[in-house]
Amino acid sequence: MSSKKALSANTQLKSGIILSYVVIIINIVSALFYSPWMLSVIGDGDYGLYTLATSLINMFLLDFGISSAVTRFTSKYVAEGRQDKVDQLLGVIFKLFGAIAVIICLFLIIIYFFIDNIYVSLTASELAKFKVVYLISAAYSVVAFPFTMTLNGILTSYEKFIQIKICDILNKVLTVVLIVVALLTGHGLYALVTINAALNLVCFFAKWILIKRGTPVKVKVKFWDKNLLKEIFGFSIWVLINSICSRLIMNVCPSILGITSGTKHITIFGFAAAIEGYCYMFASAIDGMFMPRIARITYRENDMNGIYSLMLKVGRFQYHLIGLIVVGFICVGRQFVTLWIGEQYWLVYPCALLLLLPTPSYMSQQIGKNTMVMTNKIKYLSFVNIIKAVGNVVFVYLLSMFWGTLGACISICFFYFFRNIANMYLFKKKLNLDMKSFFIQCYGKMTAAIVLCIVLGYLVSVFNPIKGWIGMLLSIFVIIVAYFILMWFIAYNQQEKAFIKSFLTRLKRRT
Repeated sequence: MSSKKALSANTQLKSGIILSYVVIIINIVSALFYSPWMLSVIGDGDYGLYTLATSLINMFLLDFGISSAVTRFTSKYVAEGRQDKVDQLLGVIFKLFGAIAVIICLFLIIIYFFIDNIYVSLTASELAKFKVVYLISAAYSVVAFPFTMTLNGILTSYEKFIQIKICDILNKVLTVVLIVVALLTGHGLYALVTINAALNLVCFFAKWILIKRGTPVKVKVKFWDKNLLKEIFGFSIWVLINSICSRLIMNVCPSILGITSGTKHITIFGFAAAIEGYCYMFASAIDGMFMPRIARITYRENDMNGIYSLMLKVGRFQYHLIGLIVVGFICVGRQFVTLWIGEQYWLVYPCALLLLLPTPSYMSQQIGKNTMVMTNKIKYLSFVNIIKAVGNVVFVYLLSMFWGTLGACISICFFYFFRNIANMYLFKKKLNLDMKSFFIQCYGKMTAAIVLCIVLGYLVSVFNPIKGWIGMLLSIFVIIVAYFILMWFIAYNQQEKAFIKSFLTRLKRRT
């Protein structure tokens, strides 16, 4: 790779990371300002119906692991300089997605005629609204299916991170603006669903234009190869199992709660899952961006020590970042939920906290997981996810019968921790990574600093005399300062301290 191309790749990576966090900030700010207002306009019943329709349709939008195959094989072929293989691969992929979309459409039509029998806890008026929302969401999902599962994978493989994120930013901003206008002019739930669908389709079209103009991709639509198809399915079948198992947790939960608890608990779970989702977005903002680099290390350099170094470096950053979010939520989360959506939704706090707790350790292991995918060892991760998913479905149902959303989140938390521990064992056995050393270097001192900060942050939030949003923001500021001070003296290594000093020096010179 030439220095010019390397510089371009590094610039794309750094700018992509920055823009990823811009997307996240926009999502969070928009949620803080318009989500509670939107809830008050359409009501918790309609909000629950929207969450239920989305989760139900998502259960059927399985790509059979083919989207992961796009990213994996495209990154591999790009690393090997095989553009002809990329074009052939995408020709086969798009034909497969067209066939799958037809099959999904048939399943969704069948489900529509059994809605009355499935959701017996919904009232007649709720069922009528749900059917309309279901039809709009289903139609959009079938049309968008081939693009949803491929476009980002192609752009990521060619390290077009800036273009991806700009599209996402514009999509989010326009969505918020149009939804606010629609609700202010008297339109309700149906407008909310339609606007989301229409703007997502526009975003897919823009990304396709970027692929046509910004990459050497020329899809060979007429190409067909049984051997390539066999290779794709040999990899993607295990991704499919992982996908099914993942959907048998977060996406099935609203349906289970619809059976055992009703729309109020679906709404509570929706807000708790949204908070966990924002946390996940912060950590996953840089996750997929390393797939091309992992491909180069594994297929061009064949250096597992390089994988370990990358995993430790990225893992410490992820654990540090998500640790701060979890600390903040433990200390001021109850106050935030009350100010955000009201005291009547206080149960969102413990539910969201249960969903958040396993996230720091899981997201710090993403380089290991991606390496398992890239080296075609994903089937071992699938075995773990099967146990996690089956156990979760059983216990979510049983516990939610007694404790509603709280019971469901207790089950999810337990089985997520099980997955984290089992994955670390697999990284040691299948990738020969020194996970004992990783555990000590990544989690040891940082966890000690996190625990101390939780104690200090809780005392700050309890004894803070200022109430409301200003008081909460003041507590957050103190917690952030304390967090970085504790990390500096307890957890940061010499390389991290040198990076921070260098960054502060450059910032001082510019200002």
